[in-house]
Amino acid sequence: MTLLEAARGVTKTVHFQRHERCVECEGSGAKKGTKPESCKYCGGHGQVVQSSGIFRVQTTCPACQGQGSVVKEHCSACKGRGHIPKRVQRDVEIPAGVDGQTKLRLSGEGEPSPNGGPSGDVYCFIHVEEHELFVRDGQNLICQVPISYTQAALGAKIDVPTLDGRETLDIPPGTQPGDVFTMRNRGMPDPRRRGLGDLLVQVHLEVPKRLDAREEQLLREL
Repeated sequence: MTLLEAARGVTKTVHFQRHERCVECEGSGAKKGTKPESCKYCGGHGQVVQSSGIFRVQTTCPACQGQGSVVKEHCSACKGRGHIPKRVQRDVEIPAGVDGQTKLRLSGEGEPSPNGGPSGDVYCFIHVEEHELFVRDGQNLICQVPISYTQAALGAKIDVPTLDGRETLDIPPGTQPGDVFTMRNRGMPDPRRRGLGDLLVQVHLEVPKRLDAREEQLLREL
C-alpha cells in the first residue's frame, strides 16, 4: 500500500487459498451413501496400548491415525480427505496509521480444524511502499527542501509538500543548511490513539552550478 493509503486508511481485497469441508461427503471423506466405520484395530478409540513387561505405552493407532474410524469407500470429490481446496477473497479494513510492522488477523478465515473444531485464522502482513518525498519516522514525516543562498540569508516564504497538498513555510533570515522546521500535525496518525505526528522540513542549500558575469560580480562585491 502507498504512504497516503496508510495515512488515510483503506479497504484492500486479498485473495488466498484454503481448504473447506467437502459438500459431497459433508466432511466425512466417505463415498456418498456410506459412512466411516469404526476402526477394528483400536476398537474405535484411536489409541492402542502396547505392553512390554511392566511397561504399558499408549500410542496413536496406526490403522486409523487416531481418528477412531476408517473410510472403506472414498468420496470421489475429495478423494477421502473430507475437504477440498478453494480460492477465496476477502475485503480487509486497514486502519489509518499502520506501518510495515503491522499484521492484521482475519479470525476464522484459515484452515479448518481436523476434528471439527473452529477454523484457524489468516494473517495479513502490511507493506508500505517508500514515498518519493517523505521518509517516515514513527508518526513523524521527514522532508528535505532546497532553498537558495538569498532565501537562507534574507528569509523567504516557500511552498512545501504535505500529505494534504502544498503549504507555505516561513524561512527566517540567517537560516543555516540542515536546519529543521516543524509543521505540527502534518504527519501520520497512530492507529492506537488520537493525534497526528509532525512534518519535519529539513532545508539544504542549493548552490548554482553556473553563474553569468553579472551574478559573479555581484557575489564578489557582496
